[in-house]
Amino acid sequence: MNSVLGKLIQKEFGRNKYKIYCNKLDQKECMDIFCDIYLELHRISEENLSDRLLCLLRTVQLSVKISQIFFYITVGFLAAILTISMIPVLLEIKAVGIGALTLMYFYKLAEYMRNRYCDRDVRLVLIYKTALFHLLSEEGK
Repeated sequence: MNSVLGKLIQKEFGRNKYKIYCNKLDQKECMDIFCDIYLELHRISEENLSDRLLCLLRTVQLSVKISQIFFYITVGFLAAILTISMIPVLLEIKAVGIGALTLMYFYKLAEYMRNRYCDRDVRLVLIYKTALFHLLSEEGK
């Protein structure tokens, strides 16, 4: 499971390139990644580069939003658990309700953890952003 930033890099460059970039990051070969991304983006028109930048910005916003709303998800989860436990219904119904809520919460927790602690994907996105900005500033001249 990848973060939304990792999914963006895979969408833009392919799963194989993503794995290669991850290996190069582990070997501290960031300049190789930059050159590869730069050369690949250099073949793309300015309009498509602008679209890619917009997609990058939206993905980064989504990643930040996932982190920001997790607090509210946790508060909602706790409130729902308290509410279910206070309602006078059969114990089996309470167990099913709490179980379903717990499964959903763990899904959101996993999503949060993937997006919060994705240092490798953040570094790849920063390299991608730098290459995009560099090409767009060259095109604007």
